Amino acid sequence: MRATTCSLIAVVALSVSGCGFLRDVLFDRRAPFETPAPQPEREARPVLVALEADAVLVGMDDTVQCLGSAGAAGRANGWTGTLSECPYPYTYEVVLAAGTLPGRVVLQEVINPLIVDDAEVPFRPLAVVTVTDPNGQSYRFESAAGF
Repeated sequence: MRATTCSLIAVVALSVSGCGFLRDVLFDRRAPFETPAPQPEREARPVLVALEADAVLVGMDDTVQCLGSAGAAGRANGWTGTLSECPYPYTYEVVLAAGTLPGRVVLQEVINPLIVDDAEVPFRPLAVVTVTDPNGQSYRFESAAGF
């Protein structure tokens, strides 16, 4: 009985002393891993663009609204930047015809621009906004008024 008790005590002592080894080797004791912010399941598509004097408002097909502020970079001929106040880091470019001061203008998407004849004078919109997603897909929106 004594031999059995001694061997049992020895096994318990070894297993307890080995816990620290197992804990250090098998289990990672570094700082916990922080999960990254979830990305949208799919890329949203801009469906509505409204231009104001110092900002462009972009409505996505998932009802999220984004803002592109001209800020100090605003120029008479337009401005560029990255959409803010939404989870989509899309770039945008606002191009204004010379001398155009936009009020509140809702722009219409141009899916397939018309190819015009060289003899024909092409329609030139007063305002054009191009929104580009991270994959390089561009969406063009133009004002109905032009010259």
